[in-house]
Amino acid sequence: MVYTSYKKIDDVGRVVLPKDVREKLGLRINDMLKIDVENDRIILTKAVDSCVFCGKSDKLKEYMGKTVCESCINKLNNT
Repeated sequence: MVYTSYKKIDDVGRVVLPKDVREKLGLRINDMLKIDVENDRIILTKAVDSCVFCGKSDKLKEYMGKTVCESCINKLNNT
């Protein structure tokens, strides 16, 4: 399904995502969006937390201010 909507950019560069789009994608206040630019396209994707070292997204914890998986924390603690 393709969804098309037109929105203006305000004076500080903001664009409001329509409520039905936010609901469909499960976006909530304070969720992070990943912004990619590909040629002449802006691609917004709901950011998924992942380990800063290996990229896994399961068993995540905060370690020294970073998101790290349990496996990498164990490796860091054993070095």
